[in-house]
Amino acid sequence: MPEGLQRLIEPFTALSPGKRMLVAGVALLSVAAFALLIFIANRTDYKPLFTNLSSEDAGEIVKKMKDTKTPYQITADGKGILVPADKVYELRLSLASEGLPQGGGIGFEIFDRKNFGMTEFVQKLNYQRALQGELSRTISQISGVEQARIHLVIPEKTLFKENEKPATASIVLKMKGNRSLRDSEVQGIVHLVSSSIEGMDPEHVTILDGRGKILSKGNGTSDVTSKATTAMQETQRGYEKSTEERLQSLLDRIVGSGKSVARVSATFDFKQVERVEEKFDPESIAVRSEQRTEEKGASTTTNAGVPGVQTNLGRAPGAASSTGGGSKNDETLNYEVSRSTAKIIEPVGALSKISVAVLVDGKYEVPAAVKEGATAKPKYIPRSPDELQKIEALVKSAVGFNAERGDQLTVQNVPFQDTGDAGVAETPKWWTSPFFMSLMKNLLIGLGFLALILFVIRPLLASLRVVRPPVLESFEAVHDGVEKLSSAERAQIAMQMAEQHNMIEMAKKDPYQVAQVLQNWMGEDK
Repeated sequence: MPEGLQRLIEPFTALSPGKRMLVAGVALLSVAAFALLIFIANRTDYKPLFTNLSSEDAGEIVKKMKDTKTPYQITADGKGILVPADKVYELRLSLASEGLPQGGGIGFEIFDRKNFGMTEFVQKLNYQRALQGELSRTISQISGVEQARIHLVIPEKTLFKENEKPATASIVLKMKGNRSLRDSEVQGIVHLVSSSIEGMDPEHVTILDGRGKILSKGNGTSDVTSKATTAMQETQRGYEKSTEERLQSLLDRIVGSGKSVARVSATFDFKQVERVEEKFDPESIAVRSEQRTEEKGASTTTNAGVPGVQTNLGRAPGAASSTGGGSKNDETLNYEVSRSTAKIIEPVGALSKISVAVLVDGKYEVPAAVKEGATAKPKYIPRSPDELQKIEALVKSAVGFNAERGDQLTVQNVPFQDTGDAGVAETPKWWTSPFFMSLMKNLLIGLGFLALILFVIRPLLASLRVVRPPVLESFEAVHDGVEKLSSAERAQIAMQMAEQHNMIEMAKKDPYQVAQVLQNWMGEDK
């Protein structure tokens, strides 16, 4: 063994077994700490390349990562892919040039792959898959739709038209958050799908949302009750939105842009009421009908006497007498009391109540004493009650406030900015930049390793050194050393030599007892 290596190992081999284990443990911990520092310094920072991917898109992207030997990680849900931060934008552009992610399954690019042994059945199946994928991609572009899944049933064409079955489609939509589709948007999806499939009628398209609620039944229209409810909700939301926009534009002119927030909640009465009113006016009387009858009587002559020709001719004496004529009038009048009849249909969707909440920011004052190169946190100053009353009066006029109807209005003055304690906050300096932070991280790692060597390993090795007695090289050196000693030192050496001689004599006489003493000493050293 080389002499240098032997001198390096000799202090370790001279230690007791307990101290050897201690030194080995400290060495292993130092190596582990140094390895951890190197791992932290060289660890790759991963950032999302794509999120919310379908299983098909995720598989294709992972395949591309393996082909290009690019390191990647997959998120726990399997829908996201992470890549090194310095390669995110480069990989996005590269994958976009290849049409990834496709978003919604396989489309017509399935026919880009040439397969001469493909059967007619497989060709038709691939065509149906391509249609489903293309429609899913198109529907996913609608605002509010996160994902769409489509199932198409396209029967075979037959010789006779009456035996041919119609094509049908079933669509399941996954919405973003708690958003919902309007009835017009649902009808748009129905007609989009029916127009994309040859021979499909809108009444054969069924749409469901992610919770299993039917948005459009097989007749191409939504449920009547659901449709009416949707129309009412759209009317209410439209009124609230338009009122909020008018209020916001008014408040921006008063307190400034971004200094106020207005929210409106309206309640409408959607009951349809029909009333029939019939009114009578007793003071207004009109003649309804009039009937008059008039009778007048003529004079009559009576013949009296012996019946015969002379009597009939009036020639016989006393044979004739005459009476005077008469008249009779009869009049009937019918009167009617005046009346009016009206059929009144009250409007549907009348506003029954409105509630308005307005938040107004206050004013901010910057401290006068600000150091150079620093920014000041502003001090919040609330608005006066007079200003809030003016704002409240303007809001009431803008929304048509009616206290008798039960309308409510609340105007609150709250701070929009987090001012904290009014004081001076230092502006960001150059040493907070990412480059400087990375440099400082590497420097601290080096300093930590240096401190480990200087303050842990080195003191430990120094404490474990074995102090060896000096070795005299020759008798001349011993003689020269004795000559330099004084008389007192010589007497002390002579006494020590005498004691050593006595101990040697005692060891010769009782070696067992000496061995016991040495054994006890060695045990104490351990």
